[in-house]
Amino acid sequence: MSRSWRFRVLAGLGTAVGVVVALAAPASAHVTLHSNDAVQGGSDALVSIRVPNEEDQATTTQVEVDFPSDAPLLNLLVEPTPGWTFKVTNTTLPKPITTDDGTFTQVVTQIIWSGGNIPVGGYQDFNIDVSTLPTVPTLQVKALQTYSNGDIVRWIDPPAAAGQPAPDHPAPTLDLAPAPPDNSSATPTTVTAGSSAAAPSGSSGGSQVASPSLKGLAKTSDVNGAKTISIIALVIGIIGLLGAAGAFLAGRRTA
Repeated sequence: MSRSWRFRVLAGLGTAVGVVVALAAPASAHVTLHSNDAVQGGSDALVSIRVPNEEDQATTTQVEVDFPSDAPLLNLLVEPTPGWTFKVTNTTLPKPITTDDGTFTQVVTQIIWSGGNIPVGGYQDFNIDVSTLPTVPTLQVKALQTYSNGDIVRWIDPPAAAGQPAPDHPAPTLDLAPAPPDNSSATPTTVTAGSSAAAPSGSSGGSQVASPSLKGLAKTSDVNGAKTISIIALVIGIIGLLGAAGAFLAGRRTA
């Protein structure tokens, strides 16, 4: 077998292996926000907080999510998550906010889920329902993820400036599109920092347990996406190996 053919075979094998290793590597997973129906100022929107387990030898045992008080989520409801309990912290607003649903003097600023377990290689969606979303282009929260080995990962880094590398632990964000003017299921209600409104007697805004019949649960999984990429990578690798083998046999016939 000539030297040139030997080099071609080795190059083909190296390329195939490189493609398999590069594409089959697990995708980076962060704590993220998902929603199918959240819009600026929208109402009755379901938002999922997706928490993947990134440790190889530890499980996730607690998740804390802190919500902004300057762009509040009004009348936030928590959907029970099997195997987990939750604790809600309410904060009094500097000024009451009045919407079609009433006047709010308090908002949820923190939820802590505990008592459950996210296994290695798994993830968990924690769902909330929001009666009125703020009129902002991007909703941003902060999350703290506690592992069984005592490690705490703080997902609190602000977004990177243009042209800068993404932070290692970005704060979960959700882009909110403007509400369509004819969307009766998401009536825009202006809720911004320091909103001033008349405060009729009575108030509401404490946490409640949401109905399990809420719709709009995000179904796209980072884990499933990584598996799909791995399968594609393996197919490409096999094609590369077959091509290298063909080149090897052709070389032997012509040598």
